[in-house]
Amino acid sequence: MFRKIVSNLSFSPALVGQLGFYAKRLKKEEATRRLGLIFVALALVVQCLAVFQPPESANAASSNDLVSGGLGLGSNRSINHFLAPYDANTGNLKDIMNYMGISREEIASAQFGSFITGSTKRSWGHNPIHTTSAREIPTTITDPTGKTAITTIYSRPLELSNGPNARIYAYIGHSARVGWFALMQACGNLVTESIPPPITPPVTPPPTPKTPANIVVSKTANNVSQGNVAAGTVAAKESDKITYTLNFENTGQTAKTVKIEDNLTDVLEYSNLIDNGGGTFTDSTKTLSWPDVTLGAGEKQQRTFAIQMMSTIPTTPVGQSNPDSYNCIMNNVFTSGGSPSVGVTIPVTCAPPKVIEQVTTELPHTGPTENMIFAGVILAVVTYFFLRSKQLGKEVRLIRRDLNAGTI
Repeated sequence: MFRKIVSNLSFSPALVGQLGFYAKRLKKEEATRRLGLIFVALALVVQCLAVFQPPESANAASSNDLVSGGLGLGSNRSINHFLAPYDANTGNLKDIMNYMGISREEIASAQFGSFITGSTKRSWGHNPIHTTSAREIPTTITDPTGKTAITTIYSRPLELSNGPNARIYAYIGHSARVGWFALMQACGNLVTESIPPPITPPVTPPPTPKTPANIVVSKTANNVSQGNVAAGTVAAKESDKITYTLNFENTGQTAKTVKIEDNLTDVLEYSNLIDNGGGTFTDSTKTLSWPDVTLGAGEKQQRTFAIQMMSTIPTTPVGQSNPDSYNCIMNNVFTSGGSPSVGVTIPVTCAPPKVIEQVTTELPHTGPTENMIFAGVILAVVTYFFLRSKQLGKEVRLIRRDLNAGTI
């Protein structure tokens, strides 16, 4: 349009009116493109902040972690984040590693790297997450004599939570007792390829043989709000009320005192405890417990408690250190008296953002370099069109000046 007006101006001076209109339009276009350039520059600043200071996971730590918060990211990553709680025996970490037969020197010698999950590696943590049928095994940590129990930790195949082909970043080392081991960067949890045998206590004269007690446990859950159906068969919705029942029976011929406690960490991500059934709830560990009970031969007992789903289901992303956290499923595992663990799995009706998260597990792998190149290209294109408008406006002003001077 500009070239057409200029080329015909000498033949038709009346076109100077159109040239004036074109000049006004160019001025508005220049203002619009200047505004676009400003917004693109601001977007580039935000992009730089996102590249050089990436966000952290909303759930960067879990009560299942051996080291809360993991071993650090970027320049903050260090094996000292494991050695410090080890030396202080925080969360019985030193007792656990001693039981495993992994020395401080072997931990300090571990080197940062990565490995593929595979099917043979087992992850160790504080909480029960899966059932015995899913190959999760509780291990009682004892003192060096093997007589005094200190705590219980749980190991399960790493592929249950991460899949068989996931790449895990960790400090990797070798132990004379357990062989290959790794300390995961995200959570500090121990990964091994075997379960060390228990410490054998000193030999003592065997007691008089007795028929041992045998504790059998089961667990059920009913969704009261949806017709009192089995809770695992329907997806729990907002404000649904669900009742859990713990059953335990001694099928042996001798009495046994059992500890009754239920870890509700995963359940309480989407619900609130509204009836503790006479038990005591410990908020720091998310554990509901009752006084120890002695079960005689053939005796049965049960405990019941209730939860209510939150009125708004959280859209918190899946946990960084614990992929079973905030995954739209409430897993609840129960065991007592050394019996195999049993569990109830209840699906949760999550909001659309969580559905998208499950379908699209990750964005395309574009690192900082690709992002900055793309942002730079956009900035260059917008700058080009702004400068072009400015140049055309200047040419129009020169032509109008020459026309008024009579040189055209």
